[in-house]
Order: sequence, then structure tokens, then C-alpha cells
Amino acid sequence: MARLIDKEEKRFDIARASIPFFAQKGIAQTSMDEIAKSAGVAKGTIYLYFKNKEEIILTIWDMLAARHQEVFHARITETMSATEKIVELFNFSECKEEHDKEELLILYQNFLSTMLIDKTGLYTNYFATICQRDYDIIFQCIHQGIAKGELEVHDVDILTNTIIIFMEGTVIQAKMNNLNFEQTQSRLTKYITFLLDQYTRKEPCKN
Repeated sequence: MARLIDKEEKRFDIARASIPFFAQKGIAQTSMDEIAKSAGVAKGTIYLYFKNKEEIILTIWDMLAARHQEVFHARITETMSATEKIVELFNFSECKEEHDKEELLILYQNFLSTMLIDKTGLYTNYFATICQRDYDIIFQCIHQGIAKGELEVHDVDILTNTIIIFMEGTVIQAKMNNLNFEQTQSRLTKYITFLLDQYTRKEPCKN
């Protein structure tokens, strides 16, 4: 009896197999033939699971984002400060355990580059969805920090968007300075911690 194939898992297998090509060659230069060969399937089989190359790259980010959300929620606790929670949101250490971390950094940089020249709105809209997800978590954490007396913030919306911009800028800076994954992660943690420290309530000096 033939073994039943889990279609969703097969989609993920094909998506995972395409990561090295998208990272090394870029999104536009990667062909469906290369993806099929890497996944060990015929080119026609790819189209049983994906309509086009764009759908594959978005499936990769769906897969990575879902895993990151799972890890993030497992890491945070009620006793953690707002700053600690937000820093954990941008802690991508699971990438080191489950994938080639350098490939994922380059892949994200390639995704940003493609998004910036996207005329279809496909990548732009998807990136906006990712940013909104991060925005909602950060916004909630900041409000929790204010309620607990940890943070003093006059405009939560501006601070939330600034944190997201810090993250995007750090990834772009990493590309400019040829930084690796560990160096990028370290800078991201340092910059976000520094920013939030400016809004942290300080204990009054005792005489």
C-alpha cells in the first residue's frame, strides 16, 4: 500500500530545500528547476504544491515566523519586564539550532531588497503583515510596562514603530558592514535595549 503524503509537510520540505538557492543567488535569480532538483522532485511536481516561486518564498517566511512565535511565547514569563519581553521577540537564536543561520540572515536581506523594488504589492503587503504582528506584541508589552510602572512613555505608537525601524535598520547595516548572524543579533539586542532604557523609570537618588 502506498504511503500517504502529508501535503503540508511536503510543501515545507520543498520550501526548506529552496532556502540555500534564495540565499545564495537571490530571489529573482533562483529558478523553479533548481528548487525542484534540490527538493528531489520533478519540476512538474513543484506546481502541485505551489503556484509560483513567490508562493514558495512566502511559505518559507510563514514557516519561520510560526516557529519564531512558538519559541517566543515559550520563552517569556509573567515576571519578565517589558524590555526583556521585547528583546526576546527579537531573539532569533532558534535559527542557529534549526537552520543555517547565515543563510537565513542573507535570505532576510534579500527579501528586504526584493520588497523595496516590488511593484506588484505582493512582498510589500506580506512584509506589512509581519510588521503588524510585531507591532501588536511590542505595543502590548510597552503598555504592560507602563501599567507596572517600569516604563514612562508618552507616545506608545511612535516608540513601537521606532523599535521596528531599529530592527530593519540593523539588518540593512549588517549587510553594509558584512556582519554575520551573531554580530547582527548582538547589535540588535544592544540597540533595542539602549532605546528602551531611555524610557525606563529610574529610581530616585537617595541622599
